Amino acid sequence: MKTANDHFIAFECLNSIGNSLELEEMLSEVISTFIRWTGAIAGKYIEPESLSSVPKHIGIDFSTPEILIASDEPFGLHQTSEGTVILDVPVDSGHFLFVFREDTAIESFGIMLSTFRIKLFNAINACKNVENLRTLNVNLEQQLDAEKNKNKMTEKLMISQSRMAVMGEMIGMIAHQWRQPITVIGIIANNTLLDIQLENTNSKQLINDLKLIDKHIHFLSRTIDDFRNFFRPNKLPQPVTFGEIAKDLMTIMGKSFDSQQIFLSFEGDSEIAFTTYKNELLQVFLNILNNAKDAFAENIIEHPAIRFHLSENEKNSLLFLISNNAGSIPSHILERIFEPYFSTKSEKNGTGLGLYMSSIIVEKHLNGSLRACSDANETTFAVHIPKNSNAKQYNVY
Repeated sequence: MKTANDHFIAFECLNSIGNSLELEEMLSEVISTFIRWTGAIAGKYIEPESLSSVPKHIGIDFSTPEILIASDEPFGLHQTSEGTVILDVPVDSGHFLFVFREDTAIESFGIMLSTFRIKLFNAINACKNVENLRTLNVNLEQQLDAEKNKNKMTEKLMISQSRMAVMGEMIGMIAHQWRQPITVIGIIANNTLLDIQLENTNSKQLINDLKLIDKHIHFLSRTIDDFRNFFRPNKLPQPVTFGEIAKDLMTIMGKSFDSQQIFLSFEGDSEIAFTTYKNELLQVFLNILNNAKDAFAENIIEHPAIRFHLSENEKNSLLFLISNNAGSIPSHILERIFEPYFSTKSEKNGTGLGLYMSSIIVEKHLNGSLRACSDANETTFAVHIPKNSNAKQYNVY
């Protein structure tokens, strides 16, 4: 007859505890080892008070005793109507139950298993802690994904708000660029109407006037196309040259700068070609240029000037330096200009989103960097981007 006095049996049973951090796997090894070395018919582990734990059962099916042994008792024995005995060993809130025939040295196995209770308790708790940690990690990952998606949506909304602010300024620029051609067309129409009323029409002059009207109409149409293209999102990177960027900026900002006598110059090879999200890059440049224009007005600069310089380095990247002579930006403001909703302008004139969204566009969508520095006379913004951008994972707008 096998008894717990067999040290080899005790060693094997003890050695089976805690070999896995998977609860079901660990319990299966403990129960199957105990059954194999003690001659038990079947065994299981249950936690009557727990709704989350799943009972582990090995061997023939047997009923759980209606009244289990108290947790402060080392073990207990339950007689069954089938002529078998159930060994009940409490471990914290759970119970190990093993079915034996009556002629087995059950009490010696009860004593042996009860001496293992601390190790069993620690092993079970270790498995549960690992499972809880996994559940916590899954929940944290889900929360992190939700926050990422929320941040992406917020980011897109803020970019949209920033773009709407730029659009408002663009409408003002369109009106400024249209004012002169519309005035000219109106003057020609009034003069032609007067000549007709005075019967003083000249066919040659009329043809010249109509050609001039047609020229101005084409200018108006081209202006609308230029601005419409700016507001059309780029779904894929497109090839562009520095000269094209300069031309687009002059088309959009030129008349406004001329009216305020702001000198805008471009330095660098106009034929330098690169692949990027052109309209997003233009939006960044327009934000920087508009900020400079506002600074000129605020600081009453006598000869306002903006210098736009492009250079390329050996690491297949481009560096745009946009410098203005609008004066110095104090250090305590300079360190915050890329924060959302931070603005030194009045609520009427500033949203505090322009430079923040410019940094988001450059860093997250153009895979580059945006920095600023300022001295007593000049402020410079440095836009550093790769020469060839890869397609981004999602549409910014």
